[in-house]
Amino acid sequence: MSIVPISDNDQRTSLFDPFSLDLWDPFRDFPFSSSSLSRVFPGFNLGASSVNSRVDWRESSNAHVLRASLPGFANEDVLLELQDERVLQISTDSGGFMTRFKLPDNAKIDQLKANMNNGVLTVTIPKEEARRPEVRVVEITGED
Repeated sequence: MSIVPISDNDQRTSLFDPFSLDLWDPFRDFPFSSSSLSRVFPGFNLGASSVNSRVDWRESSNAHVLRASLPGFANEDVLLELQDERVLQISTDSGGFMTRFKLPDNAKIDQLKANMNNGVLTVTIPKEEARRPEVRVVEITGED
């Protein structure tokens, strides 16, 4: 065991500095605030520029359904754009969230609908009916 003197003038404060003499006490700043977490994790921000979201994409027999959880945002805060090459972009005015999806070829982009309810954006894109291959019975001729 070695004893390392700790001086009050030591300026090392990074959690990831292997030579840092600071020990992180997880209960020191409990409950966590954005200032305490940004001290431990530089660049961390709990403010409006950070969005805790989840996006689910489901495909049913007649539509593609996308659900994005955007807590704290109203429908006027969310931007839904259909860009070139069938790219759907969802973003917020604050710039805290942005994601893009390439829509499948069978999506009817002219019938795209969106609804926002309790911070959950639901985008429904109907699908073109799948073309069934034409099946033809071929008679087999020949001698037995």
